[in-house]
This record gives sequence, structure tokens and C-alpha cells, in this order.
Amino acid sequence: MPTIIRFVMTLAVLAALVGAAMFYLANFVKPNIHEMTVRIPTDQLEPVPISKPPPPAEAQPSDEVSGDAVPPE
Repeated sequence: MPTIIRFVMTLAVLAALVGAAMFYLANFVKPNIHEMTVRIPTDQLEPVPISKPPPPAEAQPSDEVSGDAVPPE
């Protein structure tokens, strides 16, 4: 029984240390905020060709029913 209690107490102490470290980092460490720019040489860029979309397909004649007629069941 003392071995289990020692093991559980060791885990509790480690958990408390991890929790304290997380609390410290969350509340007392401030991030460095600054603007960042990266220059990309234009000779390394690959141009993307711009193409027009294909024209819409022509409407095919269909067997549409007029608005007054009742479709067959």
C-alpha cells in the first residue's frame, strides 16, 4: 500500500509542477509581436495563365410539357 501512495503522490507532484509551469507561461510571458515580410524574387515565380471559361453548352430540345397540360402518370 505505501508503494501505491508514493506513486500517486509522485504523479500529483508532477502534475502540480506542470500546472504551475503552464500558469506561469500563460500569465507572465509576453510574446514578441512584430510585422514580418518575406521577399520572393520574381524570377522564381511561375506565371499562371489566365484563360477564359468555356462557353455554356447549348440547350438541347427536350420533351417539356407546357404549363397548362397535365403530365402523364
